[in-house]
Amino acid sequence: MAATMYPELARLLLILRNKMGLEIDKKRGSITDAISSIEWIPIGDEKNVCKAVAASDSSFILVESRIAMLYVLQGISQLYTIDSGKIATRDSDRFYDAGFIESTDRRVATRRSAFKKALTAHAYLNEVESIGRIASRGSIDLALLDGSLLSFLVARRDIAKSMTIESVYGSKDLNYVYSRKVQTIEELAQKTTLVFTAKSSSVSFYTQSNYTDFQLFEMARIYRIPPYFEAGYSKPLDIELSGDIKRFLGLEECSLKGFIVTYARLQRNSQVFQLSIPYIDRKPDIDMVVKCVRAFSPAGYPLPLDVVHRLSKLSRRSLKEFLIRVGFPVASGREFIEL
Repeated sequence: MAATMYPELARLLLILRNKMGLEIDKKRGSITDAISSIEWIPIGDEKNVCKAVAASDSSFILVESRIAMLYVLQGISQLYTIDSGKIATRDSDRFYDAGFIESTDRRVATRRSAFKKALTAHAYLNEVESIGRIASRGSIDLALLDGSLLSFLVARRDIAKSMTIESVYGSKDLNYVYSRKVQTIEELAQKTTLVFTAKSSSVSFYTQSNYTDFQLFEMARIYRIPPYFEAGYSKPLDIELSGDIKRFLGLEECSLKGFIVTYARLQRNSQVFQLSIPYIDRKPDIDMVVKCVRAFSPAGYPLPLDVVHRLSKLSRRSLKEFLIRVGFPVASGREFIEL
């Protein structure tokens, strides 16, 4: 039976749209006051600022079967250059994995979110290792990863002691996954400029207002508050990875000294991105970073990240049909869950 929306609900949604519009209008003054303290820097000419950019992304699905918590994972890293004004693919590295996740703690084993966190960490490790292989085969100006640096660094030590990734390639405990992931990020930060690109975040680096950074910049776009809806980026902030921050992230050892954060709008009135760039010794040139990302973003979004996202995307329906066809004990309905 086809899904149908009640006409009463459709009318209610129109009322909600109008109500949201009124709320937005009420907040214009507070948004203007909160964002006015942030310096906005126009993006200059990005021509010939960089030559090669790599990007990585992955897709993963958790399958709750009657026997174990299964997972499948696939992803890809690619190297891109600009030749005669066109973006071209020069190198590629595909990765894939399957297995199950075990927990020796009965309390953890009942929390689906714990398995999701473990699989996310495993996917992040595969992404940074893959882009590391691309970087080892030639020089790149930037390495782009989808998500914030903090999301890649965070380690849930409360579940790590009891969880194991049982891959078809071999077994590894979650503590190893966390440690190896940070180590690989450190190695990449020494070789190239590693740029974590997030489309959303709940943090506020710039103001102490009631709004997150993303809310401020998005509202500035909606209100067309100059110059914040124009192409540009916020004055970069240097965030030290202090002992308190490392403890908050659950990091045991980390040689990263800090990271630079900025918010960039690559085209006029387009969405804004949080760029976070870690460093150990050499601090990155943020103006070069933003110009380079923009050079590979003809439509206002980094094309390399868009392509690897589409190439790595797993279909839940296709996977489910395949697993059932080859005899996995997977039933229909709520037993199959996509993360």
